[in-house]
Amino acid sequence: METRLIDVLQPIKNNDYVLPENQSLQELTTMMLQKIGSVHPFLRDDLIHSIFTNFIERGHYSHEQLKNILQSILNKNYLFYRISSSKKEEDAVFKRSFSVLLIPPIIEKHKKTPFLKEAEVLRVWDNLKKYMQQEMDHRGYVQDKGWAHAIAHAADAIHHVAECGEITETEVKEMLPIIKSQFLIDQPYLYDEEERMVTAIMMMFKKIQPIDRVEWLETLLYYRESWQDPREDIIINNAKHLLRALYFRMLDGEYRDLRQVLENLLRELRKQEAY
Repeated sequence: METRLIDVLQPIKNNDYVLPENQSLQELTTMMLQKIGSVHPFLRDDLIHSIFTNFIERGHYSHEQLKNILQSILNKNYLFYRISSSKKEEDAVFKRSFSVLLIPPIIEKHKKTPFLKEAEVLRVWDNLKKYMQQEMDHRGYVQDKGWAHAIAHAADAIHHVAECGEITETEVKEMLPIIKSQFLIDQPYLYDEEERMVTAIMMMFKKIQPIDRVEWLETLLYYRESWQDPREDIIINNAKHLLRALYFRMLDGEYRDLRQVLENLLRELRKQEAY
């Protein structure tokens, strides 16, 4: 089926994402959703994701169709596919990570011409929170299978949804501790996941008070329990990379007041390093 789907999708991409007259959009959408988590990187990333994004941006889908796609991906068969039962390094992650990557273009369409109710936007946010709490596969690039990058993709979705007017201080303050718990882990992030997440954090910072920003940043200061456990060095490195990424984003603009806070935190974190 994958070879046949490539044969269907490749001409669409080659023809500037024009849907052939003899091709049903609904049928094509169903086929792409069925293979959204394919381990074939060209089909999954270059074709399915690319075509979905372009079709959404160019208005191929009605608002009702976009709602249906959004509703489809926010369930156990897509965003939460085998999330609690699969092993950490199982192919199921591709279905989850490329489902979450469909959220940004749909939300961008909503921001330009609102078609989602407040409750529907909040439902997306709640599902992102649950997803971030449960995702345990932190791989970036997987040999022969391409990008998994689940946390980076989630960061993109958080950024776009956080920009919506429906997301307030309350929702942001619920998400930030979850982000912290995903970064203070003993698995290294190797593919700029912290940079993608900082983009989301900077958007969320716009919706909370200065004191809340500082209080959350201080939770990223990790105190080691042992000087013999190398897993703690990985946690410290993850915290350090996230704080550094935040620091350099805050050199200019409205968050310059946080530079000193971040400098102090990085100095304290340096004391936790084993070398």
